[in-house]
Amino acid sequence: MQTQKPGAPEPEIRQETITVTPFASARMGLAPGQTLVKIDTYNIACVPYRLSLSGAVLLASFSPQEMAFFQRFANGLAGVTVVFQPANAQQPIKVFARCLVKSITPMRGRASIGLVSVAWKPCPPDICSMVEDYLGMMDRLKAEYEDFKGKPVRIDAASAAAMGYNNFTELGYGAEKVKAAVFAVASDRLDFLLPMAAQELRKDAAVSAKLYFRSFQFTVAATVAEIARLPSGVQKGSLSLAFSPELVDILERYRFHERFAVDP
Repeated sequence: MQTQKPGAPEPEIRQETITVTPFASARMGLAPGQTLVKIDTYNIACVPYRLSLSGAVLLASFSPQEMAFFQRFANGLAGVTVVFQPANAQQPIKVFARCLVKSITPMRGRASIGLVSVAWKPCPPDICSMVEDYLGMMDRLKAEYEDFKGKPVRIDAASAAAMGYNNFTELGYGAEKVKAAVFAVASDRLDFLLPMAAQELRKDAAVSAKLYFRSFQFTVAATVAEIARLPSGVQKGSLSLAFSPELVDILERYRFHERFAVDP
């Protein structure tokens, strides 16, 4: 076992905060509907919203009266129970974390939803491991995003089936939402056709692309890299995509499947 030398600097603790999307929840193995925060004698069902090595923000449903009541416990001690199942574990792991309630505030625009912000006292090893493993995976996916740039996968019946692509992508620009026919996708690029009736797209315009896969439905920020109207009247174009962990993960798994697929 390695020991730290006297006077050596403490290992740097990663300060990133994880937004708990469906993708993050699935990859961390969080069990849905099994997170509780115990404040005084009350157990409150919560949904993880943000996670870090220093604390968490949890979502809970409160009436106005409950919100006012529980806000009295700010700066007091509490406990959070989280259930998750790592990929290498046969049984779920139930973790109890002691914490300090930093604040309980209503979510902006959603008065019935409360944001319960807590600081770990301290962060339990199992939660540390879960967060660090996920952050490490994100580092790898960001590297894969760079590696897969300019390496498109043609969308046909076979590749769509292998990736679990539902052959549905929706572009949003301005007030317009229109279905796009995608014929190729890379980590950083999406090639598509738009119907004749669709509003004219302009180069460099900011758009969003919502992609529908069996595993996840997710939205990617994008800009129009190329666009032209064909003689048939349809628009043919390409989007420059921002980093999307969901898309890179799907492409990585597809390429791994293709690399090791063996014809019968």
